[in-house]
Amino acid sequence: MTARHALIPAAGRGARLDRPGTPKPLVDLGGDPLILRLLRQLERAGIERATIVLGYAGDQIERALTHVPGLKMHLDFVHHPGWEAGLASSVLAGRAHHDKPFVLAMADHLFDDKLIDLISSARPLSDGVIALVDTHTASVFDLDDAVKVRGALAPTDLGRHLPTYDAVDCGLLLATPALFDALVKSGGEDLTDGLNRLARAGKMRGLRVEPETWDDIDTPAALVHAELRLRRARRASVLAGPATGPAVPATHTFTTGAPRETEVVVKRGLVRNPVNAGVIPAESASSPVFVLTDETVNGLYGDAFIEPLRAAGYDVHRLVMADGEESKTLASYTHLAERILGKGIDERSVLISLGGGAVCNVCGLLASTLYRGVGLVHVPTTVMAQCDAAISHKQGVNGNRGKNLIGAYYAPLRIVVDVDVLATLPDPAVPDGLAEVIKHGIAQDAELLNRLLEHRGDIRDPAFLESVIRRNIELKCRVMAIDPQEHHEGMVLQYGHTVGHPVEYLSGYRLSHGQAVAVGMMVAGRVARLLGACDDRVVAVTERVLQQYGLPTRVPDGIRTPDILEGLRFNKRYLTEGTRMALVKAPGELWSVDGEHAIPVSEAVIAAAVDASREVPGRQAVNA
Repeated sequence: MTARHALIPAAGRGARLDRPGTPKPLVDLGGDPLILRLLRQLERAGIERATIVLGYAGDQIERALTHVPGLKMHLDFVHHPGWEAGLASSVLAGRAHHDKPFVLAMADHLFDDKLIDLISSARPLSDGVIALVDTHTASVFDLDDAVKVRGALAPTDLGRHLPTYDAVDCGLLLATPALFDALVKSGGEDLTDGLNRLARAGKMRGLRVEPETWDDIDTPAALVHAELRLRRARRASVLAGPATGPAVPATHTFTTGAPRETEVVVKRGLVRNPVNAGVIPAESASSPVFVLTDETVNGLYGDAFIEPLRAAGYDVHRLVMADGEESKTLASYTHLAERILGKGIDERSVLISLGGGAVCNVCGLLASTLYRGVGLVHVPTTVMAQCDAAISHKQGVNGNRGKNLIGAYYAPLRIVVDVDVLATLPDPAVPDGLAEVIKHGIAQDAELLNRLLEHRGDIRDPAFLESVIRRNIELKCRVMAIDPQEHHEGMVLQYGHTVGHPVEYLSGYRLSHGQAVAVGMMVAGRVARLLGACDDRVVAVTERVLQQYGLPTRVPDGIRTPDILEGLRFNKRYLTEGTRMALVKAPGELWSVDGEHAIPVSEAVIAAAVDASREVPGRQAVNA
């Protein structure tokens, strides 16, 4: 090892990545502020002393780095009043602390440990600079903004706009005091001005690095790209644990099952005319059929739906569960399963849900598990179920730690949507269901969002409801067809649900699903804004449309932020590396980075967004 000192310019404003109250060097990456991660790496590589040049939010950065547990490196803080003059000026501000070779590291970069080791152990170039360069330019994220290098290992020119180049500067150098002289003589504002002077004098060398071992984190997308790379590396390190040799190869393989097509029918009057609705397939005509409903829907439509089927000769049995989310439990599932098995069922039997989301979910789990799968038909009777719960192959019940923790993917044979039954819904249930329509408008279809914003009539108007429900079903079917497991474009279906689910659960289901998702969308909009993925429009339009439809926009005061963060751990997209969310970059458009729509988000950002979305003391949230 030849260098024991480091110089870290951390003075710039970093406007594209700064967050309210968090300057760029303190932005979290992989659980640590960017600059602290760099300092720990330098210390592990043997660097004993680091000079940090500060400018914008300098006092805040110094406080954050003072008395860091476990960090033994000596830190010198240089507050540079002329930091706005550019990077060259900030590097020169640290000149008094460096009369020997030193590592120059950019505070807003992510480097693999081996790059830090490589540069700190290199032999210094007399009166010159050694720079790490990446010749795999095709793999460089945001190449347009990178500093290009002509003559990779023996650089002759550097700049962001070189017409021809064969490498990219990685932002990690082994320098000598000659760099300070070159910066003074060049008179430029940028570090590349001094580097070019050295390069043209033959005083610069390049060290080639492997691809995808560093990141320049200058934009929100670059931050997400770096976080994704860190998480992939963490998984790879687990796989590269104790060597056990290759897995034993398979002796045989087999593939089972064929894709099942689900038919969706949208037509009025079918609940009272179920025979024409085709809810019982021809091959199931002689098998026992079970209709699962809840107490309220049974009183309204139970006889009207079941008696025509019995009159047509079908063997129909009625099962009635308690109303609401509280009945969506394993205990309820077990009780109903035993009743069905006790009455008798065969492999061609059909289970029909007649009710809202809870009925659809419980009925779906029963159908997916009894005899390892029997026929399933949904007849949803709420806006929520017609827009969301029934239009799905996700079936399940709640667990003691959160919503939908126990379930299966199981496609219905047919879904019958009759908006006439919505006329008997209580008033709060209509906006509750429209929350899912709003979700698709905000995250998938700006035209639908505008239609919702422009509507000035009665939200119970059947023509309006049928119009937006049809569009919502079309959008949901489209995305399920290309991403049924919701890992990519299908993440739109999770918009607002990451925080919405724990909020719903922690409210003791005092908040309905739609109300909780509305709060979750408000938080998601603020997360995207904090990350820099969107501008203020997304937050503003989200609040406007939710308020227009009487939905809450604030986290209830009784629900603590730490409890919400704990609830996120029971989301299947949490993984071991942390939370991933669907986020919006503009109204009607999901944000994606590197083709990933499940965006990694730190707990600190989520907590800040939750706290910014809290009820104002003394003011009651809408419908909350």
